[in-house]
Amino acid sequence: MNPLNKLPHDKALHFIVGVLIYAAAHFVSPVVGMIAVTVAAVGKEVYDYMNRDKHTPDLWDAVATLLGGAAGFVSGLTI
Repeated sequence: MNPLNKLPHDKALHFIVGVLIYAAAHFVSPVVGMIAVTVAAVGKEVYDYMNRDKHTPDLWDAVATLLGGAAGFVSGLTI
């Protein structure tokens, strides 16, 4: 059985967005790329928390976004 079949679609999207944010910001430096991913991941969940009537904050969404950024960082992503 493929473990990716158990990955929720939402978490996969967060992971992809983490990679994309890192890819866009890593040109300044890899550290700036990870800072951008961290700010986006935490900022998104804070926004969701502040708007709980319409959004659901989820720590695992932030983790998935950060893991996407980390994947770009570890892979030495160059575009």
